[in-house]
Amino acid sequence: MPESGKYVGVDSNRHAEDSTVHDVSTIDGRWEPAGSRQRQIDMTRSPRRTTMVATAGVLLVAGCAGQPNEGAAPVADRPTPTLVADAYDGRFRAFATVLESPEHGPQLCNAVAESYPPQCGGPDIAGWDWSLVEHEEASGTRWGGFVLVGTFDGKTFTLTEPATVDDGSERPQNDPDQFETPCPEPAGGWQPVDPELATEAAFQEAAQVAQAGDGFGGLWIDQQTVESELTEANANDPRSFVLNVTTTADAVALHNAIREVWSGSLCVSQAVRDEATLLEVQSEVTGDPGVMGSAPDIRTGQLVVQVYVATAEQQRTYDERYGAGTVRLEGALTPID
Repeated sequence: MPESGKYVGVDSNRHAEDSTVHDVSTIDGRWEPAGSRQRQIDMTRSPRRTTMVATAGVLLVAGCAGQPNEGAAPVADRPTPTLVADAYDGRFRAFATVLESPEHGPQLCNAVAESYPPQCGGPDIAGWDWSLVEHEEASGTRWGGFVLVGTFDGKTFTLTEPATVDDGSERPQNDPDQFETPCPEPAGGWQPVDPELATEAAFQEAAQVAQAGDGFGGLWIDQQTVESELTEANANDPRSFVLNVTTTADAVALHNAIREVWSGSLCVSQAVRDEATLLEVQSEVTGDPGVMGSAPDIRTGQLVVQVYVATAEQQRTYDERYGAGTVRLEGALTPID
């Protein structure tokens, strides 16, 4: 089973390329560099339980548990992006790795290769002074994770106040329940229909059935074990997690098809957009000026595209090109004025 908490693919021929988690992080530690198949990492859960995400989708209940549930629940709230007005000339805040090597001066990293010493590239930083911050150093390279405040002209980030070490206290908190199971919990709690047939092999087969169907939106597992009780032996026990699948097609039909091979807990829900649509958009935006990376959002059925500065103008361009709500820009630099 995949390691919990990382955005990876399940073991199927269709997604064989997704079985690798690259040792690469980006400006805020959440994104891989731009490419045809981007994956989010650092998808952590609350202490209550842990979730592993496998692909794209959005939550709108249509069928769950042992029997399909044809009721519906509202689509999960879409995060409101912080878009920068076209005429904005104020300051930005960034949570970023800063690195200087023999090849270049201090730069705001947009992707960090976890070699030793690490390597990265990004905009130059004006006003940087290593003597003012704690940092690491090896083989002529200096680096560290910092909170920076300054202005950005598209090429250079100019500090307007001293940087501080990023200890996590200033970072915005993620929604701890963003990947919870959307189906109502059955009476008596989530239990396998037949524990003897809730196996890893059955899980892999169920994932292949889900991914092979028309309208496949996404797949993730929601572990019901309290985190304090998780061990290496039970962390990915198919008898203790809920298999979640989303689709733009007939959720009840997909539920029944999965039930032919999977007897563990199951929730099939409706997606706003299918994975194929989001991956097609992803392939088109990869390489656009300023795009650092992208990944489907499991909650909203959107392609989240990370750029240095998310402008209202660029968001309008994507809305016109792909339809409102298909792409959501996320800026690595947050406006603060």
